[in-house]
Amino acid sequence: MGAPDGVYLLSSAAGTVVSKMIRLGTGGRHGHLTVVFLEDGQLRAYSFARRRWSTPLDGAFVEEGRDRYTFEGGRCTELALFRLPAALQRRARERLEWLRPQLAGCLYNLPDAVASALGFRVRSRAAYTCVAFCALTLGLDRRPGVVSLRDVLRASGAKMVYRGSLAGLEDFTGARFWDGDSAFYSRRLPKAQAVATVLASQSRAIARIIRERLP
Repeated sequence: MGAPDGVYLLSSAAGTVVSKMIRLGTGGRHGHLTVVFLEDGQLRAYSFARRRWSTPLDGAFVEEGRDRYTFEGGRCTELALFRLPAALQRRARERLEWLRPQLAGCLYNLPDAVASALGFRVRSRAAYTCVAFCALTLGLDRRPGVVSLRDVLRASGAKMVYRGSLAGLEDFTGARFWDGDSAFYSRRLPKAQAVATVLASQSRAIARIIRERLP
């Protein structure tokens, strides 16, 4: 019959170097967090993540496609789906609709990713991690102590309803993961250009964070 339509959180682990470093720093089982809308037989996932497969730290607000969650594509090793309480589902719908235009120019917040592994936050209105984005969407971003992926899950009251592979997730929900993100893999860059893109992106993000803190 499938899972009921609604809003969920999806946490995941991947076999990539970046994912392993995040999990090592935070001590968590998973390193990535996404807000998922299950509607009309489709899973639509929103987060802050890499824009291209070849530039892991050049991130932005994205709608994630199915290929990001396969082992062959995103090297995803495990997923866990968490159903949100009804009140937070309504809040997530309203806030994401309001936030989307503001998130269009925001970048990935690497300083916050590093800080969260040490138990504190480097907040920004111009850059986010996946965890900070989910906390913002759920209205938990200003709650004391909400720093890590596990903190967001705990503070939200989300209940885990599935753990396993992408194929198993689709069977469990009775829904197909959106697969319109094929350009994620076709937008590969040569290695030197990819490194330059990451450095430029993070330089812009750090500059924005510094400007926010200047008097």
